[in-house]
Amino acid sequence: MLRFLHTADWQLGKPYARVSDPDKKALLRRARLSAIERLGAVAREQGAAFIAVAGDLFDSHQPTRADVSATCSAIGALELPVLVIPGNHDHGGAGSLWQESYFLEESQQLASNLTVLLERTPFDLSQIGLPAGVLLPCPLLRKAEPVDPTAWLRQLDFSPWVDQPRIVLAHGSIHGFGGEDSGDTDDENPPVATNRIDLNALPAGEIDYIALGDWHGLKQVSPRAWYSGCHEMDRFPRAADYRSGQVLVVTVERAAVPEPFPVPTGGIRWHQLEHRFSSDDDLDRLEERLRDAIGPRSNEDLLLLELDGSLSLAAAARLQDLLQRLEARLLRLKLRDRTSVAPDEAELRQLTERAGDPLVARVAQRLQQLVEQGEAEGELARMALRELHRACVTN
Repeated sequence: MLRFLHTADWQLGKPYARVSDPDKKALLRRARLSAIERLGAVAREQGAAFIAVAGDLFDSHQPTRADVSATCSAIGALELPVLVIPGNHDHGGAGSLWQESYFLEESQQLASNLTVLLERTPFDLSQIGLPAGVLLPCPLLRKAEPVDPTAWLRQLDFSPWVDQPRIVLAHGSIHGFGGEDSGDTDDENPPVATNRIDLNALPAGEIDYIALGDWHGLKQVSPRAWYSGCHEMDRFPRAADYRSGQVLVVTVERAAVPEPFPVPTGGIRWHQLEHRFSSDDDLDRLEERLRDAIGPRSNEDLLLLELDGSLSLAAAARLQDLLQRLEARLLRLKLRDRTSVAPDEAELRQLTERAGDPLVARVAQRLQQLVEQGEAEGELARMALRELHRACVTN
């Protein structure tokens, strides 16, 4: 029996280009490093023999020297073997970062427990003092591999490891799962149609566990194949069952069904909230929902907020104040606001019943007619009413 941690897609050095505040970018980048320490604590608590990283240790094939040094220090502090394959972000072909002198020197000095597997050839775990077992690495040697990186396993002679667990380490999209839905796509990464893995083509009965990377959420794709997801969540959930920010603790033995189970390691919270305004009272309900989701925290959450419905002018002003406070407290507020704003009955009377200012009253009455008729100019008329109220009543 062999127990290890399966993780992937650390993407250290991720730029978080959609976060505008440089200090908040730095907090998010630091969180990805901090999660490594929690991952190490899980390994010690669960008695894991080693950590397997299924690609994309770095976000780029040319990380900064600062990111290289910080990564090597974090891995060195884990004090157990860490075995890594390159993914599409940090691919391992000729001239890659993995052969650069700076990385080689830093890893030797700071992370002697790190082994980067750059060749598609069996790796006997006993050669680094681990229990009997063989790792079958399928590194990506370029960003977009046109050939299945696991293809070499189809002709492999497994007889040297008769009684030993056989573990595949691969990075890519599974046939029938990936493409436009790939977990490696987000605001900063377009989808790719390569790096496809055909699990059905692997020799039946010869492989005990397939540790996959590329999909950033937790997902089982066969009885023996799993995506672990990221160790630190890095995008808004795409579905109610999407899980990220964890590591898989895997127990495996030869010819037995593997036993993986997830343990949380993430610290940053990503929320997705939809809210419709049917009346101004719904603004109070939105504030309650935000308190439930975020509580008193600052600089620990990101929020995708989708708003719809309609509000009065006064309520819209309150909403803008709320959004400004959220911008300050959150690491990122991604807003999709389809809320329409128009005077309520009281605000409208303040405009249309101005005995001392009949011109403003007539203009307001005509604008309201356009709004009620629902003509093409209706939205412009609604905006004009809002500005008229601001100029004549609130100022």
